Amino acid sequence: METKADYLALFEQINQPLRQHYQGKSRVFFGSTGVGYGNRIAGIEGFSRILWGAGPAITQISADWQREIKLGILAGTNPNSPEYWGQLHDRDQRMVEMPAIALALLHENHYLWQQYTQLEQMQIATWFKQIFDYQCSDGNWQFFKVIVYQVLVQLGIEVPETDYLAALAKIEDCYREDGWYQDSARGREDYYTPFAFQYYGIMYSVLVPDAPQSAIYRQRAQLFAEQFIHFFDESGSNVPFGRSLTYRYAAVAFWSAMVYGDIWPEKVAVIKGIINRNLRWWLQRPIFDNSGLLTLGYGYAQLTMTEPYNSPTSPYWANKIFLLLALPADHDYWQAEEVALPTMPETHLLAVPHLLASHNHGHTVLLNAGQPGPNYHALTNEKYFKFAYSSQFGFSIPRGNQLKEETVMDSMLGLQTVDTTMTASRGGQNKIETNQFYTRHNVTNVTQTEDYVASTWRVNQALAARTWLIPVEGWQIRVHRIEVTQTSVAYETGFAVADSPDNQGQIVTDQIGSYYSGPAGFSGIVNLTAMPLEQIDATIHGFPNTNLMTAEVVALPGRQTRLTPGTHWLVTAVYAHQEVTYAKQKWQQPPVVQLKNISPQPILVVANKVIELN
Repeated sequence: METKADYLALFEQINQPLRQHYQGKSRVFFGSTGVGYGNRIAGIEGFSRILWGAGPAITQISADWQREIKLGILAGTNPNSPEYWGQLHDRDQRMVEMPAIALALLHENHYLWQQYTQLEQMQIATWFKQIFDYQCSDGNWQFFKVIVYQVLVQLGIEVPETDYLAALAKIEDCYREDGWYQDSARGREDYYTPFAFQYYGIMYSVLVPDAPQSAIYRQRAQLFAEQFIHFFDESGSNVPFGRSLTYRYAAVAFWSAMVYGDIWPEKVAVIKGIINRNLRWWLQRPIFDNSGLLTLGYGYAQLTMTEPYNSPTSPYWANKIFLLLALPADHDYWQAEEVALPTMPETHLLAVPHLLASHNHGHTVLLNAGQPGPNYHALTNEKYFKFAYSSQFGFSIPRGNQLKEETVMDSMLGLQTVDTTMTASRGGQNKIETNQFYTRHNVTNVTQTEDYVASTWRVNQALAARTWLIPVEGWQIRVHRIEVTQTSVAYETGFAVADSPDNQGQIVTDQIGSYYSGPAGFSGIVNLTAMPLEQIDATIHGFPNTNLMTAEVVALPGRQTRLTPGTHWLVTAVYAHQEVTYAKQKWQQPPVVQLKNISPQPILVVANKVIELN
């Protein structure tokens, strides 16, 4: 991936299969799964998301493809056509699809727009202007009004600015600091900052470079770049965290926008490396079906991890990366040779999203204090509240809530009273087990320092905890203060690792702790609690198709502890890495940890460093 021709070839390779699925002129749809806004609107999504790449490449794609796009827009905006995209309503998914279509009209000196008659142009503009008559969701959706407004203005269409100015103000309400945005008052800080807020902000700054807000957006983009680089590892993988992960390599669309906006030009070779490594990482995975279509899922086709707003065509949001195709042929990006990531510090605090990045021998882990807020997206506990998220091992999602094998609670602490039980079959024998563990699902009293992140969480009146997460030389130390009013069970886990039945690894309990070692990597968990506890190994094999990175059965190291009523302190260490030899060396040298002065101010001594835990 060096030249503009290379990127164009990749765009066409990924998107040409979609052309077999036009439904008439103005919709592209395939598949049989449902979506919250219905498959008719999903067909509009399929049409528009091609344009995130085809728009920037409009003069580079074939004449036939150009014609399809031109006629599709014309039919979709014609109220007298059976293919009309329709009248909007408040918080309408069609608003999401408008910017890609609008920007396509603007690229290459209005190349596409100029092919329409004046009457056709007015028809198209009329359809777009609907967005100003309806409510957009608070959050990144406000940028849809901003982008559509600026496109129409640049095309010579008169549009009242009242709604546009209100949208700009609402975007400001979402801004936090360090380049991060919160996706509405009830939203969180996640990938919507890079591939939505920041992406659109940079686009705005190119559309209206002299606007006061443009300088602000560009400054925020550079601030955010210095944060977001900590989501990546040396292989190109980005850490999966939060919702909308089925957009896959849209995670690096922010970097494409940085190049397009000429922000951080001195880092163009670094950015090219981030983009190219990420693309190579994705293209080595089974994310396409046999006909070449992108699937719903993450590392493979996996429907259970998706959102209610994900249709079969939703993954093509990833085409945002191909904004690069709008760059001129002599741009520095095409001449640059990609370079490796800069040397990363061992740890780096990302204060706004309450994450503490840990970089160890090519493995990036985000330790997570959790973000306060309501749970209203699918699998919020798994996507936002695990203790750690990994660039190598991702995270897992449940297929049920009974057996540990189906909940696959990696990087979590589950709590439950001993009277909540089930009968399980183990080795052909029936066994009574505690089940339906409660995990962290909301947080209060979040604390973050350069040494640790922490939060308090309560699952019910009987079970509550405060958890501190401390990175030490690639290890994660977890300190839990757990308060229980009834005899309870605590079940804690490390990272889940693929353990294919075709080439199985080993589960081992030694004098240090419990670990799994196999072809896909190493993962272990160690009890460092000084006080004696009634604790057992609880390593399990999680069901296939539960981990985001692998469809295989996964090995998940764990420990289970019985807690009597009262306050308990648990100290745990977790280590994982894909390089088994390196990981086993690390395993032989677990951190030496001492927890002192539990009341009133706990102090942790680790690696000869004294850390006050607040």
